[in-house]
Amino acid sequence: MTFAFPVLSVCLKRGLAAGLLAVSINAMAQDATYLSARDAVKNGQLGKVEQLYPQLKQHELAPYVESWMLKPQLTSDSPEIRAFLKKYEGERPAELLRADWIRAQAKQGNWTLVAQQGVLMLQPEPDVQCYALQPRVNNGDSAAKDQANVLWTTGVDSPDACQGLFDALWANGALKASDGWARARRQVAMNKLNQARQTLSVMRVNVNDAAGGLDAVLSRPVIYLERMGTPNDETQKELATLALVRMARNEPGSAVSALKRYGSGLDKAQQEYVWGIIGWQLGIQQSPEALDAVKKSGTVLLPDDAMAWRIRVALRAQDWSLVRKDIEAMPEPMINSPEWVYWLGRSFKAQGRDSAAEEQFKKIAGQPNFYGVLATEELGGRAKLPTQAAPATAEEIRQVERQPGIRRALAMYRLDLRPEGVKEWSWALRGMNDRQLLAAAEIAQRNQIIDRSISAADRTKEEHNYKLRFPTPHADKIMTHSDRQNLDKAWVYGLMRQESRFVTNAKSNVGAAGLMQVMPATGKWVANKIGVKLGPGDLHDPDTNVMLGTTYMRLVLESLDNHPVLASAAYNAGPGRARKWRDVKPLEGAVYAETIPFSETRDYVKKVMSNAVFYQTLMTGNSPSLKVMLGTIAPKSAKTDSAPELP
Repeated sequence: MTFAFPVLSVCLKRGLAAGLLAVSINAMAQDATYLSARDAVKNGQLGKVEQLYPQLKQHELAPYVESWMLKPQLTSDSPEIRAFLKKYEGERPAELLRADWIRAQAKQGNWTLVAQQGVLMLQPEPDVQCYALQPRVNNGDSAAKDQANVLWTTGVDSPDACQGLFDALWANGALKASDGWARARRQVAMNKLNQARQTLSVMRVNVNDAAGGLDAVLSRPVIYLERMGTPNDETQKELATLALVRMARNEPGSAVSALKRYGSGLDKAQQEYVWGIIGWQLGIQQSPEALDAVKKSGTVLLPDDAMAWRIRVALRAQDWSLVRKDIEAMPEPMINSPEWVYWLGRSFKAQGRDSAAEEQFKKIAGQPNFYGVLATEELGGRAKLPTQAAPATAEEIRQVERQPGIRRALAMYRLDLRPEGVKEWSWALRGMNDRQLLAAAEIAQRNQIIDRSISAADRTKEEHNYKLRFPTPHADKIMTHSDRQNLDKAWVYGLMRQESRFVTNAKSNVGAAGLMQVMPATGKWVANKIGVKLGPGDLHDPDTNVMLGTTYMRLVLESLDNHPVLASAAYNAGPGRARKWRDVKPLEGAVYAETIPFSETRDYVKKVMSNAVFYQTLMTGNSPSLKVMLGTIAPKSAKTDSAPELP
């Protein structure tokens, strides 16, 4: 006999008293009613929601039902909406309804209400932020102009709602034509072509010319440059720059020839910008020509990704003076991020400036991340576990459990509404102190929501519990299979923490499944190799998933010099890519990790390896050297490159 609701199943298995069982059955009925109301909203059946609401007044998610019933009033200055926002001020249901109210009122042109409600938003989405700033900019609010300028200067993918705000900036004289060209250049470099069109429309720039104008620049840049010849005014220079940037983004090799042929009429900064995009793309391709392009780009300001790759190219070439120069040319906050603090320190050290290097390392030493651990080791230490915080008390746990946001998040998880539960949980953690965060982490762990336990424990500032940050669930399965495959348990746990955060039914957007995010094709291949037959849903079974995942880890490790950095990259992006990303010369493991072309894999490898440091420290009491673990990546060779490919 099976039961549709886990709560009922647990109650019957435990033989709970009839009264408690009745409560549980009543709770299940309310849950089912909530899901019906949720479906009704999706189908536009608000009348049905009103019919169901009386059964949901005591449900943890009742505020959402109340907000759904207020949707017909979004187009008016509704007293009921104002009462709801006051009742739930500071909570996520109020934030979402206020955002929808602002959107509806902005479309009606009620800018007074938009301005009034906009300043009350706590974490506005980009479109709501633009709506909220627009009336303030029109009224000459200098602080609003500054905020809007930041959106203009740093953003590349603004929603349509921001068009009115940017028009207001232009009308108020807060933008110049040069600001528009700089933004459009950045957008073309990031392949945001429609956004570039919108940017130039804000500037009222006339981009139609005999060579074909902006359409030709973006769709046929080579033809445009041939027709244009030598640019003879500022608009033509900027259009030629956009055409070259467009080529550099897609065909950097061709862009080199085009820049040499057509770039003589451009300003020095325009030429350097194009070289910077060429260097970025050649760097991703790990081309030997990347270094020359990077050097020709000078220190011109580029999109963040291109700025980072300028340094990665120099790192791969071990040109420490160029590493230093390019990091020092970075704007804030980039220059203060741990990776660039660390590599600037390394560049100082390579140039014999030991005191300057030490000053850099001290800025991030002790941080529980990849570069914080490496900086600690550069100063002669090892990663340490902080003093264990006192466990959350029963009263601390009760107080956090009573918080409406926590109760709503747990209810969403109970209803298998994980994406909504994640958002509600994150909202509930806002502003919590360390003791509250530790209590929240304990609550999530008790409810077997390990990923949310980690998210809460990760946020503490002074009091820490690394057993909650780096938990070891499913230990019997993971230890057994790790031993069977002769794998380092800390590395297995470090990889699993990054893959799924220990969510057994996790599924990625490309189909990877379970604790170790095994791809279906990979799982089938491994199963066939070891003589196991897979049935439907087996990839989500923790024991089967760990068996297949650890077997694949061993096979990958053996095929890649038994090097955990290469194997970690391979687990995420495939063995062929991990092999291809090596250099023609031996490469420091940290440099290999930092110069992985895929941003997801680059971040993944660094986190897996630093996770492994903390897991080993927790498991053994001894902190390993991350630098030793990273080791040296052997160069490419005909022998290794011809090894049989794994899936």
